[in-house]
Amino acid sequence: MIKYIITLALIVLSSCSISEPIDETDASDFSSGITVVSEEVSASWIIIEETLEEEIIIEEEKTTHIETPEDVKSLYFTAYAATNDYRLENLYYLVENKEINSVVIDIKEVAWYTSFEIDDSYFSSIKPVSDNTIKDIESLIEYMHEKGIYVIWRIVVFKDNHLSRTRPDLAIKWNYNTSEVWSDFKWNSYLDAWAQEVWQYNSELAVAAYDLWFDEINYDYVRFPSDGYISKAYFPFSNDLINEYGKYWKTKMIDKFATYITTKTKEARPDLKLSADVFGLVTNIDLHSIGQNLETFMINFDYVSPMIYPSHYWAWYLWYSVPDNIPYEIFDDSIKKLKSKIENFNSDLDAYSLSWTTLLISEAYSPEKPIEQIEKLDLNQIRPWLQWFTCTRCKWATAYTRTKFRRQIEALNFHWLDSWFVWSSWSNYYREWYD
Repeated sequence: MIKYIITLALIVLSSCSISEPIDETDASDFSSGITVVSEEVSASWIIIEETLEEEIIIEEEKTTHIETPEDVKSLYFTAYAATNDYRLENLYYLVENKEINSVVIDIKEVAWYTSFEIDDSYFSSIKPVSDNTIKDIESLIEYMHEKGIYVIWRIVVFKDNHLSRTRPDLAIKWNYNTSEVWSDFKWNSYLDAWAQEVWQYNSELAVAAYDLWFDEINYDYVRFPSDGYISKAYFPFSNDLINEYGKYWKTKMIDKFATYITTKTKEARPDLKLSADVFGLVTNIDLHSIGQNLETFMINFDYVSPMIYPSHYWAWYLWYSVPDNIPYEIFDDSIKKLKSKIENFNSDLDAYSLSWTTLLISEAYSPEKPIEQIEKLDLNQIRPWLQWFTCTRCKWATAYTRTKFRRQIEALNFHWLDSWFVWSSWSNYYREWYD
């Protein structure tokens, strides 16, 4: 383009230099002719310079963020997969030739390390520690954006082994008079969900990620531990609130965190989209033992992703001996119950907004967010996680195939849901499974 403009400039200059024949005996006419030509040449150069400058600016413009697709179809990628040429080429193929349009990159996992360097100036208290798995995150995201890929950053929040050990004051303990950090059956540690420094740190991570061109933040493990000797756990920050909220205290703590993290982060970056993962069973009932409630998450986050993995349901669930073998039925039942919860909440919101009384969630507690700021819940906020893997621990379960995988999507489509995430711990995806 620039070569074309320069060539055009030369043509213009040539045309300006060849004017009408000048009578050399008339000095005034000769002088006048020179003046006219020089003014035309000067004007031509101004136009050329402005055009060149404009062209260079256009070429330097980069797409920093991509608008959220109407239907997000995303694959989970570990940080290591995001540096693997084979995995990345497979992703690009699926985006160019199949239905995939997004990727969830695992940047802060249970180990607490971030997978790339982040400027410390974003952080007020807790500073991120990087293992530098991804050497050049900006170039990676820029290339993905060029291919039209919507990029999501997954952050594991309260399940944090490293921070629990380097900052044991923020972690769940074994009892009130010891500094020994509590762990579950797999030796994983958790941070106290009422630790304000942890809240602030995860908000600051989101802001830093947005400025590094991530399009959305996906929070995982926004909950209390689900296994281990939980009855022996001591919560140094939230323990005093147990008496105030009774059996709903964990749900209330998660509600307070969700309200803080979404409000604080969007104050800093209003256009940043925030999503969160929940247990699949939350579509059916409230899991107060871990602090998760569907309405709480939908009130606060832009999108919510229930992990409706058929392998995670027990034998004889819905009267089927092996739930892992009936993915359509599991997803269909989950979405039906989820829709019922949404409809009931929206009806209650209408009723309570008229009388301006306390809005209860599932007859349990009132949400942290003021009622006048709560909007009706929308089914399109839901993006379920799909199972890709074969369940090796499920007795009598058959291998996962394209048919079983697509049955999950068929159930979602039946309920007019077209957005989903796919979980593969190895970030390995078969091309023939996608349409």
